[in-house]
Amino acid sequence: MSSVEWVNPHGIRFKISPTADLGLSEGGDWDETRRFLLADAVKHRAIVQRYDEGARWEDTDLFRTAYTERFKRKESIRGCADMKALLEQYYTRVDGMFADMRRNGFNPDAGPLPTFLIGRTGQVFIGNQGNHRLAMAQLLSLPEIAGKVICRHPRSRR
Repeated sequence: MSSVEWVNPHGIRFKISPTADLGLSEGGDWDETRRFLLADAVKHRAIVQRYDEGARWEDTDLFRTAYTERFKRKESIRGCADMKALLEQYYTRVDGMFADMRRNGFNPDAGPLPTFLIGRTGQVFIGNQGNHRLAMAQLLSLPEIAGKVICRHPRSRR
């Protein structure tokens, strides 16, 4: 069973992907070979572009590249079948989440918890869930966020 942990969002600098093949306790070198900088993650960049740089959602890298390509492949995104519906969701739900986090801090009941992975040195990584909320928490300088630990290296010091 996975555990919930509260962590300082500023200590999370890397994302791990893919994660589907990792168990609750997984040895090996996944914490070194699968990590990449959050600054290079398209969802993280989109949050910075929107809330730090003032971009419209449709002008973020997330919409201009990733979501455009997925819609070309006829994929549904966040339950939306087209760009118009997805943009409406971002302008209401995602912008609303950011406003709520600014007012009230991180609310663990506001949606699915981010997924965390704990590496061999105790370093916390974000998985595939909660990337928007982590980036928001970092921009808002929140002191902590909650997440569900989905994998922990057996040599972890945390």
